[in-house]
Amino acid sequence: MKNVILSVLVVALAIAQVDRGLAQEGGTQAELSDDALAVALWHIAVQTHTRIGFQSVEFTRQFLSMKSAPTFPVASRDKALRAVVDADPRYEWRVIGDFVVVRPKAAWNDAADPLNRRVDNLRVESTTESGTLSGVRSLVYTGRFEESPGSNGGTPVAFNLPSGNAVDALNQLIQSADDVMWHAAYRPNARLDQRAPVWDLQLQLYGVTGPRSGLASCPALPCVAKH
Repeated sequence: MKNVILSVLVVALAIAQVDRGLAQEGGTQAELSDDALAVALWHIAVQTHTRIGFQSVEFTRQFLSMKSAPTFPVASRDKALRAVVDADPRYEWRVIGDFVVVRPKAAWNDAADPLNRRVDNLRVESTTESGTLSGVRSLVYTGRFEESPGSNGGTPVAFNLPSGNAVDALNQLIQSADDVMWHAAYRPNARLDQRAPVWDLQLQLYGVTGPRSGLASCPALPCVAKH
């Protein structure tokens, strides 16, 4: 019991330190909390060799602080996840095969949630991380997985998904690319006081050293941003 309590306190302290650092970047309290949670999940993924998916309520800027974020010991994957996720009443984490996925509690069973868009007989080949992300974006907006022309950056990937949804496609993507974490956020009708209100979709992949392929977009393609 003492070890469990110590683990919780250490992880909570690390998140608080990340949150204070991110406060200088600006954002609402909810956005800063999601920044801190994303960084913590990335550390857990790297240290426990677990592939993690994170669907956040808010857009995040965790890529700005990945390298400078304080590290913390992770003795147990599940203990660390309970410490950083269960403390936030907005989220629930589940183990899905070889993956851990963290989502807003209501998203898991919400047929209208964009990451629950179904896809069948998906065969991804001769493409890359960016190409697959563009396909996921298309799935979110149109219900069909279609890559955008010119989306060919990042590591080559290939996988088959007989049946699943956008979450399953992102899981297969990071496994094929040997990444450790994906992040997604969908927030239509953003307010002007929120980050990047012109966007409504954010997708990002992370390796063991930090950010890799990503995009932020809205239904009108001129607002697409990639890195």
